[in-house]
Amino acid sequence: MGRRDELLRFWQHIITAYCADQTTLPPFLGLSRNEFSDLITQLHKIGFSLNGHPCSSQILDQYTAKQHLFGDLIQLREDEIAQLSQLLTESINKDSFYANLAVRVMSCACMGSSHLWSDLGLPERPVLSEMIRYYFPALHGKNVHNMRWKRFFYKQLCESGGDYVCRAPSCEECSSYSECYTVTD
Repeated sequence: MGRRDELLRFWQHIITAYCADQTTLPPFLGLSRNEFSDLITQLHKIGFSLNGHPCSSQILDQYTAKQHLFGDLIQLREDEIAQLSQLLTESINKDSFYANLAVRVMSCACMGSSHLWSDLGLPERPVLSEMIRYYFPALHGKNVHNMRWKRFFYKQLCESGGDYVCRAPSCEECSSYSECYTVTD
């Protein structure tokens, strides 16, 4: 898949939903202003227009102001975002153009309370699965039971053992089970 294909298959959906305020992503998708602007520029180069959208270049300054409001919220969960980013990075497709952006955006989207595909602004779960298969192939291969992606990511973090409070879908599966429940005979 080439750069243009990545933009059209994944990023066009994310940006469109973000500009319509249909994601749970923080300002600039959780990216730096420059990374976000570069992504918008790349979309413009392939003919994707944001004219009239709140993401157009003349309105980007408003997002900088909003970023201060969301900054504290993101800061509170930055350790969690870092752990998710590390999990994704360990499985990254080094041949993709936007994999590093996908790591940050997907990690930030995991902070939302809906399904990951919805929090990202993708049209449906199969597009998210395709995105994960492309950007994080080894991680995609581990989800042999087709578990929901956000749950799967947290289950992976839980199984890795670190200082993470597990949000696994079943407490009995969690490696921290004994820390949460006292087992009596």
